Amino acid sequence: MELYTVLTADVIDSRHQEAVVAEKKAKLQELTDENLITPFTFSRGDEIQTVLAGVASSPGILRKLRYFCRPLQLRIGIGVGRITSGLMATSSWEMNGPAFHRARQALDEMKQNRHWRTRLVSGDPGLDQMVNTLFTLYDVIQSRWTDPQWEGVMLYEAAGSYQEAAKQLGVAFQNVEKRCRAARWWALRETEAAFPVLLTQYADINLILGE
Repeated sequence: MELYTVLTADVIDSRHQEAVVAEKKAKLQELTDENLITPFTFSRGDEIQTVLAGVASSPGILRKLRYFCRPLQLRIGIGVGRITSGLMATSSWEMNGPAFHRARQALDEMKQNRHWRTRLVSGDPGLDQMVNTLFTLYDVIQSRWTDPQWEGVMLYEAAGSYQEAAKQLGVAFQNVEKRCRAARWWALRETEAAFPVLLTQYADINLILGE
């Protein structure tokens, strides 16, 4: 039985940012990832959703989504599990199954704590507790990133060196290094690297499958 990951994001305070939401809607499908089964799309007014193959092994895709959607702030619910209908559909909004129900549950749980920005529900409570603790710390650091820090981190990751990122930004490479250091990128990168270990070695697949 195959597992999938559903990301459902809610735009915070979307009613007061309708022009920005409309702009992002028009460009959202430009955001890609090798594991996407369906493109990122808006529906229900202010919600964004996509489906990924397998168990999402890194919060890197969440970071890409938040970067793309700036200055909008997102709550992101993550559901891992089976998809039982609509797998051949081109839109995630035409699909259904436990992975979608869990992503919705994750969003609902975030309404209980205004500090949470990311939540996983997998069906394995032990795994969820470990991962969500990491997400809480990860999000606290990331929430303090300035626009220059976002640009520095994302371009450095894409370019592979401070020098190349600096060329694209038109600044000295020391400036890019300074931005990444101020963003505590070294710590978040280690956190992202830990996720595959948690999700492959500590997940109880029988629980996630509901068996």
